Amino acid sequence: MTSIRIAQTASKGREVFRQILTLRTEVEKVVLGLGKRAHNARMALSLLYRKPIINAGDVEQALSVSTPTANALINALVQLGILTEITGQQRWRSYAFKRYLNLFLS
Repeated sequence: MTSIRIAQTASKGREVFRQILTLRTEVEKVVLGLGKRAHNARMALSLLYRKPIINAGDVEQALSVSTPTANALINALVQLGILTEITGQQRWRSYAFKRYLNLFLS
């Protein structure tokens, strides 16, 4: 019984990893269309894989950018469907990389 569970867990792990790689490839292609913001967007993606729920302060600190730059980058990622605003507030908003999070919840 234990070896069956181990095999099932390993199989699920491989599938999630495959889905992460597919998502990563897809999202990387999408952010390349951001022109001069593509570099920062790729750095933000790297942050999102480590911390899939972020706010503007997280982006400012991780990327060493200004508040307006962090907010513009987040807005671009929201427009592309990569991030989703999850707080429903006007200030102190948090955003989630839901497609990535959902891979672990399915």
